[in-house]
Amino acid sequence: MWMNVLQLVAGFAVLIVGGEALVRAAISSAARFKIPPAIIGLTVIAAGTSAPELVTSIIAALKGTSDIAVGNVVGSNIFNMLAIIGISAIIIPNVVDRSQVGFEIPALGVCSAIAVGLAMDGELSRFDGIIMLILMIVFFGISFSRIKDTDETDEDIKILDSVWWDLGHLLVGLIALLGGANLALEAGIALGQLAGLSERIIGVTIISVGTGLPELATSAMAAYRGRGDIAVANVIGSNLMNTMAVLGATSTMTPLTVSSSIANVDMPIMMASTILLWPLVLLGKHKIHRPTGLALLVTYVGYVVFLLANP
Repeated sequence: MWMNVLQLVAGFAVLIVGGEALVRAAISSAARFKIPPAIIGLTVIAAGTSAPELVTSIIAALKGTSDIAVGNVVGSNIFNMLAIIGISAIIIPNVVDRSQVGFEIPALGVCSAIAVGLAMDGELSRFDGIIMLILMIVFFGISFSRIKDTDETDEDIKILDSVWWDLGHLLVGLIALLGGANLALEAGIALGQLAGLSERIIGVTIISVGTGLPELATSAMAAYRGRGDIAVANVIGSNLMNTMAVLGATSTMTPLTVSSSIANVDMPIMMASTILLWPLVLLGKHKIHRPTGLALLVTYVGYVVFLLANP
């Protein structure tokens, strides 16, 4: 058992390294070609922190463990919404941009509802996957049109020494993601089986928390530096990527079976936690305050306890 624990920790560590290398390469390349910081934040960083979910879900699906592939995405979205926003708000109250309240948060709620609706027949087919990928493209098209043209630069954006450094970080990131995902999946499944947990529980708890660590690190560090706005933006972008891109790409490659427990319990909780964010932000006058953050974190802990009590 201890070997499996060590392998799981090692797998998550390699995933974090891979995600970090991928994000650095992507941000450096984007900045090198003068892509505005707003677009980099909305796409590149969100995609980079969601890369562990993408690789892990694809590998799980190809291995025939659909519950882990779907549960990883659903559990990660719940973890992001409740635990990560909760923790970052406890560190510093999160300021939410008005444009996010007006478009990104409601759009994410709609996307979550669509994903739940598509899964209600017990399967995410290739056609469903294509629909989700198209919706993602539409979302980003609208988001880009809302970003004003600007020559603004961001001093926090670091450009690597050369294009070769970009490519090197990209290669290291991809290799680390593939290796880390394999290590974490094998260890997670073994530990879950030793504990008598189903693949669904393994996916929405052990694996989803592990693949959600890059988002946690990014949002917590942003909050620590006084950038609570980035903490929330990272979660919104990552959850959209998880819902539309990860589920979309994975089900396009191979149809996914969605168990009744995931479709009727976990996915509605994912949708509810997403939709709940909007009124919480409005009631907090475009802020997520510490008491709200604590309530979100406690809710996540309660969700995990409920899962373990009802395997």
